[in-house]
Amino acid sequence: MSKKDSFSTPRFSEVIGELIELMEDAKKDYYWNSDEVIRLNGLQQDYLHKLELDGLKYGDRAKVATKLMKCRQDRRESKDMVRVLEPLVKFLESDKGRNMMNLMKEVLGKTRRVEKDMENRVYIPRELER
Repeated sequence: MSKKDSFSTPRFSEVIGELIELMEDAKKDYYWNSDEVIRLNGLQQDYLHKLELDGLKYGDRAKVATKLMKCRQDRRESKDMVRVLEPLVKFLESDKGRNMMNLMKEVLGKTRRVEKDMENRVYIPRELER
């Protein structure tokens, strides 16, 4: 059994890195869903105008109504995601949030350096060799 098998140091850098990635992904998801709500609002209006103005027969109206229902459901999902992520994103975009992210990235770098140093360390006896 090697030294590495008998003693394993936790990789805190992985957890810190995942936390930073989660925060960055939350911002991306927030903006994607915000844009999606706008797009789906336009699509919803297109379907409503199609129902109102195109003089569709029953079967075609049913198909458009089904598409409208799906559009509304997708819009609701995106809108709910925006509402859930908004407090976090607003914090991350504030001065305190940006400062926290910079500090977390600094901590990540320092933690990775320490973990790397610990992987490659070797003990040199001071007294036993004499």
